[in-house]
Amino acid sequence: MLRNPWELTHSRFDVDRSTGQITDENFESLPEPYRVARYGSSSNAVAITFDDGPDPEWTPKILDILKREKAPATFFLIGIQADKFSDLTSRVYAEGHEIGNHTFTHPDISNISRGYMHLELNLTERLFASRMGIRTILFRPPYSIDQEPDTEDQVRPLEVVQSMGYTTIGNKIDPNDWRDNPHHSAEQITSDVMAHLPPCATHDQRCGNIILLHDGGGDRRETVRALPMIIEGVRARGHQIVPVYQLLGKTRADVMPPIPSNERWAARLNWLGFWLFDITIKGITIIFLVGDVIFAVFDRLRKQHYGRPEERESYQPNVAVLIPAYNEEKVIERTIRAALASHYPKLRVIVIDDGSSDRTLEIARETVIAQRASDRVLILTKPNSGKAEALNFGLEHLRDEEIFVGIDADTVIARDAISRLVPHFLDPKVGAVAGNAKVGNRMNLWTRWQALEYITSQNFERRALNVLGAVSVVPGAIGAWRTSAVREAGGYHVDTVAEDADLTIALLQRGYRVEYEDMALAYTEAPANAKSLMRQRFRWSFGILQSMWKHRAAFGRKGVLGWIALPNIVIFQILLPVVSPFIDIMFGVGTVWYLIQKYFHPESTDPASFERLAMFFVAFLVIDFLASAIAFALERRRSETREDVWLLSQVWLQRFAYRQLFSVVLLKTLKRAIEGQRFAWDKLERTAAMSYRPAESHDSVKVP
Repeated sequence: MLRNPWELTHSRFDVDRSTGQITDENFESLPEPYRVARYGSSSNAVAITFDDGPDPEWTPKILDILKREKAPATFFLIGIQADKFSDLTSRVYAEGHEIGNHTFTHPDISNISRGYMHLELNLTERLFASRMGIRTILFRPPYSIDQEPDTEDQVRPLEVVQSMGYTTIGNKIDPNDWRDNPHHSAEQITSDVMAHLPPCATHDQRCGNIILLHDGGGDRRETVRALPMIIEGVRARGHQIVPVYQLLGKTRADVMPPIPSNERWAARLNWLGFWLFDITIKGITIIFLVGDVIFAVFDRLRKQHYGRPEERESYQPNVAVLIPAYNEEKVIERTIRAALASHYPKLRVIVIDDGSSDRTLEIARETVIAQRASDRVLILTKPNSGKAEALNFGLEHLRDEEIFVGIDADTVIARDAISRLVPHFLDPKVGAVAGNAKVGNRMNLWTRWQALEYITSQNFERRALNVLGAVSVVPGAIGAWRTSAVREAGGYHVDTVAEDADLTIALLQRGYRVEYEDMALAYTEAPANAKSLMRQRFRWSFGILQSMWKHRAAFGRKGVLGWIALPNIVIFQILLPVVSPFIDIMFGVGTVWYLIQKYFHPESTDPASFERLAMFFVAFLVIDFLASAIAFALERRRSETREDVWLLSQVWLQRFAYRQLFSVVLLKTLKRAIEGQRFAWDKLERTAAMSYRPAESHDSVKVP
């Protein structure tokens, strides 16, 4: 029982009626520290309690022992575990044991706000009401600290708990079965319990009537082995093993009252809510995380066949390569040369100068003359109006080309790239095919980190989506499009700054498949510094957000767009990048807080929470590295395009610097979108730096 010091304080004020000012104050009783009252002691009764369950491995074994020994117990359950293993929760209650509230996610309650505390307890309370039709007044805080508090910070949360109608259950006899270092044996656990049973020796601060054990939170093998010995030893001393409610002088119905009849419908709705929450979490995990890996591996291992062999040999439709360019004088020549060097025979190149103010148009014309390719290249020029309009202008000048390939003006395509894209269109359902864009200017950390990102994203996300024909973005660097499908969708729209993503989604919405060809390689110039990278990704993020919002009506509708492509964008391109930095922040704050607590309260600070935090963080980093390693393993290997495995060594640096940058960009994007501000194209400065020579002959292209 807690008594707030200010509730015990009484004072009297004297007020001057003429001025309304206080002239004197007399304290009838002075403020005192918090008072913590304990009750429930007994000379011959002991209660056994378990924290941190239910656990699918250890809780059933403990319940079997209790049933065999006919011993009651009290289980303080973590809400999220009780929801996850609801059958065990129901079994605990059905076999006559008490259930207590141990919060929903097991936080240190001395470190959370009052509102968060209410949420933790109420969620668990509603879970019990929905699963078993009862409420519980029994509460034990996580980490076994605050029920035996020694600081004001540890007492204050118990005041909140008491105001909500809970009784905090202590644990005088704690044999530390939860410790991993050193890990106590069953014999040590039993000996510790027996040493502190009533009658209490003088100055034995750990003697009491409630035994604390754990059925979850780690390896509880020794706890399970110790339990029969503890029961036998307690009874051999002449003590009864009783429920906690008996120590409190109450009944089972007093501590776990059934919910009123007028709340049963609300409880059923809560049950539905918890069920949907569980299904949603499992669905996201299976479909979008595990599914990405499974589908990506499947896509890598399967042998894709496009039509019959004779169809593949004869299928050579006319193809146009559209190259929109604005102020690209440094790079336009090599881009045109690479396109003309393509193996594909029926090819025409269309360069669209979008009102450049530099020598882009002049250099393009000079290149065509130098290559003696005037019959294979059409050069257009128009006033500046943006990439989408430039591409539409190029579409107007197509002749009988069934397919067109769009590439950026800084991109150098591989000689066989177009030949690998075209066979996909033997399937009339295919509307577009994304190529494999790679970073060609791996000259510093920023560009190498981008190279690593391109490999991991394309070898997981695009491979997985390729299985379903649901690739959500055909990149501007290299992508092939069915001309009729694009015209059906109205061409490139100018109402977003990610015209490629917008058009891709439009094709998916019309029922077309959008696929990925990992062997159609294109090398692009990536931003070489943080400022340029942020500008580029700001445009990408804003454009993706615009496209998703534009096509929001497709969410949940029939087809891969509403159920796969758009949800994938929300989860992996918006939610996860926003949440990701908070994992690092939480670890940093948790570490600092633990060190502060350890310094000021060395005896009462439990290292278990920090050790668990560190373990999860390290596991997160290991999984991140393994995912990158798998992505490299999925890369198809050709001698001229071998990836640099040393990029993997930079995963750790990328994790702590590069990805945080993207989270900042995404937050800025969301802010601008919420404010309703528009976004215009932002031209990046070209350096013309490349790590390899453009393919002009049969020499192989090698990326270091």
